[in-house]
Amino acid sequence: MKKVKNVWLRCSAWLLNSILLLLGFSSCDGDDNGNVGEQLLMYGMPYATYSLKGKVVDAQKQPIPDIEVKIKIGNGNVYYNQIAPLKTNSSGEFSFKENLTSEGKFRLVARDADGAANGSFKSDSIEITMDKPSGGDGSWFQGSASKEDIVITLQKDEAK
Repeated sequence: MKKVKNVWLRCSAWLLNSILLLLGFSSCDGDDNGNVGEQLLMYGMPYATYSLKGKVVDAQKQPIPDIEVKIKIGNGNVYYNQIAPLKTNSSGEFSFKENLTSEGKFRLVARDADGAANGSFKSDSIEITMDKPSGGDGSWFQGSASKEDIVITLQKDEAK
């Protein structure tokens, strides 16, 4: 009885695998009009080159050096970290340019990571929504979008 059950299981598994194999290959065999071999199949994700440039300043509009700027990528209402934090230069400026599969929504979080070396500042964040990328090649590359003159203003932290 056990031997018959094993043979039955093997035969049914072989039959099911054969059917799935045929269905899988036939689904990629043509386009919606029945033209066999005419359909272009591409696998991947659309991406674009995003560029952000800006400055971190204090309440008196003076640049703040050595501020950590985290760029969080938005997807719907959720933001996640995918990019290593940036540091502002001696003029308080930061810049970012990368190819991403994003909707063009970013949250920039500025935080005083060096403590009292340049004064103590409270963390703050701003949300950036980019224009639709332009200049794509008709493939997965959708083009590029940039936003410059971003200003993040940090307030002094009197408690520190």
